[in-house]
Parts: sequence; structure tokens; C-alpha cells
Amino acid sequence: MLVSNPLNAQNISVNSIENKEYTSLKEALNNPNLVYRLNLSNQNLSFIPDSTWAKFQNLEYLSLKNDHLAELPSGIGDLKNLRVLDLSGNDFKELPQSFSRLESLRVIYLNDEKEMDVNQSLSTIKDLPNLRILHLENDNLTSMPTTLLDFIRLEALYLDSNRFNTLSDKDWAKFENLEYLSLKNDHLKEIPSGIGSLKNLKVLDLSGNDFQLLPESFSRLENLREIYLNNENEMDINQSLSIIKDLPNLRILHLENDNLTSVPQNLLNLTQLEALYLNNNSFNKVPIELNQLKNLNLIDFHDNKFRLDAKDLQFNDSFKVKVRF
Repeated sequence: MLVSNPLNAQNISVNSIENKEYTSLKEALNNPNLVYRLNLSNQNLSFIPDSTWAKFQNLEYLSLKNDHLAELPSGIGDLKNLRVLDLSGNDFKELPQSFSRLESLRVIYLNDEKEMDVNQSLSTIKDLPNLRILHLENDNLTSMPTTLLDFIRLEALYLDSNRFNTLSDKDWAKFENLEYLSLKNDHLKEIPSGIGSLKNLKVLDLSGNDFQLLPESFSRLENLREIYLNNENEMDINQSLSIIKDLPNLRILHLENDNLTSVPQNLLNLTQLEALYLNNNSFNKVPIELNQLKNLNLIDFHDNKFRLDAKDLQFNDSFKVKVRF
């Protein structure tokens, strides 16, 4: 489909217009109706009049990341087509009440917000009908915000790099639509067993925590397709793998930077695996026993720092797998 540009009378494809990312507010204001993506990150903006935002009626993506705004413009609430909003790294305390009108908003980034009243801010956007992805990373959270429990429409939740000591086992079942959960680098000493009730969960990232065992409840994650168990210095890998070995849809397993020198015995029971990531471990040769995993089509051995010879690459003929080094 083509549209006519009144400025130069040339035809420009809709895709090229929508994919162009403006980084200058001044330039964007020249033709605000043609601006779909506006990235004003790292510009230390001090003030933008609320009336300015009403001009961007087609805006779908807006980033004000790392602008250290002490107050957010309430006029952003007039962006009726906004789908993605990145407010990470600012100094505001509350989201304006006008944000409750962002009916098209699908993704919001609220990372690195040291001053934000998390519960108040979440209460402002909790009823947005299309919000599916929420980022609350590096926000100094020590417990689950109570208002977060109202976000039962969520499909993806990122709680990385916070300061949780523990997370309650309760209430996880309320996130019945959640497909992606990231608790990366939270240094959790215990993983909430309630996560096992997330019946639609497909991807789970537990990298960089301090737990020893996966909860038994994880054996109920029947839709789980991919799990990250990277940088787990305390984890009993064999026990953890025994919990998830029978998950019917598990296809991708990450065991990166886990100080592995040999294949954990229970890994060989995950016969449904299609991709296995063993990067940044301490293998000194390719473990030939992995040929027992008949469904594997990818093994990644990046940064294991071992020397290879021909016999290291001699897998059975029935073992058709791509190996990355």
C-alpha cells in the first residue's frame, strides 16, 4: 500500500514510514501525523508542554528512557494509539492519572525507577485493556507489589535485578495468562512453589539466583517450553533436572556458566530437548553421551575453552545435531 507525501509528492510505503524512528522532537513536530516511533532517550529533557503530545495521534512507540524526568507529562495520556512506552531511568514518583486512558498500550517499561511509588503507579495502569507486558526491573523491590496482583491479563512479567529475599508462594495462580516470567539476578534463596501453578507459562528465566533446589511443583508446568538456569552457583543441578525431566513441552534448556565439567546424569533423561545451551562451562571435551538425546538439533558449547580433535566430533549417525563452539 502506498500513500502520498504532500511535501514532495512522492509515494512512500506505509512500512517505511512506520519503521522510521525519530530521535529529535523538533524534527518530529514538522510532520507529527507521520511519526509512529519517537525515541527521546538520554536527552535530559526538562519540560515538554502537554499540548505537544496531542499532535502525535499516530504514535505507537515512545521512549523517554534515562531522561531523569522528575515529573511525567500528563499529555502522554492523549496518545490513543501508543502501544509501547519506555519510561526507564527517570526520577518521577507517580504516573499521571491520564495514563489510565492509554487504551492501546501493550508494553510498558518501568525499570530503574528509584523514586517511583510502585503501587500507586501500577494502580493507574492496572485496568488498561490491552496491557500485556510489564517491566519492573532494578526497582529495589523487596517484595511483590500488592497492586501487581490486579494484573491478571499479563502475558509477560519481568522482575529482574531486584532485592527480593523471598517471594510469597501465594497468589501466583492469579496470573493465569502469564506465558513469560523473568526473575533473573534476584538472588532468591528459594524459588516460590506457587510458580508451579502458572498453567500457561512457556518461558521461565531463573538465572543468577541463589537457590539450591527447584520446587516439586515445577513438575506441573506442562506448557513450559524454555527454562534458563544460568549462573546458578548454589543449585543442585541433578535434583533440579529431575523435577522438570518429564515436562511434555520442554524443548530448550539453558545451563550456562554453571561450572559444569561433565554432563549431569539427569540431563540424559530430558529426551524431548531440541536445543541445549552449555556455554561458559568447564568441559574439556565434547560429551559423547549427549547422543542419547535423540531430538536434539542444537548444542551450544561457546566459551568452554577446550581443544577439539576428530574423535570429539564423532557422534552416532543417528545423532543429527548442530554443534556450536
